[in-house]
Amino acid sequence: MAEYWVSHIQKDGEHIKKVNAFLHTIEGLKHPNIFNKKEVIDSIQEKNDTWFTCMLKNKDSGKRIWEKGSRIHIIDKEGEKFIRTNPDDIGRDNLGKLPPVEQIKKDSFLEL
Repeated sequence: MAEYWVSHIQKDGEHIKKVNAFLHTIEGLKHPNIFNKKEVIDSIQEKNDTWFTCMLKNKDSGKRIWEKGSRIHIIDKEGEKFIRTNPDDIGRDNLGKLPPVEQIKKDSFLEL
């Protein structure tokens, strides 16, 4: 069972298409990678991995410090699956106020 921290999102209209996430290890956040929404859903449902949002707290000190946010849940609404930090019954993706992937280059060094 792995733990991932999502730092950025890419939307296609109202739907989240991809996320930038780090693998959380005892040594810190490692291996930033781009995952599509289906990969996140499969990881949670099939592998029992846990996913959280995260926010960059301090990037100007020369060291990037990330803060763990809310747990990500899957909502199944009329056969369509959504990823949300609030496990209510609303049929749309919502991971809070994560920045768009356009900021990945300066925040986490990954590009789509």
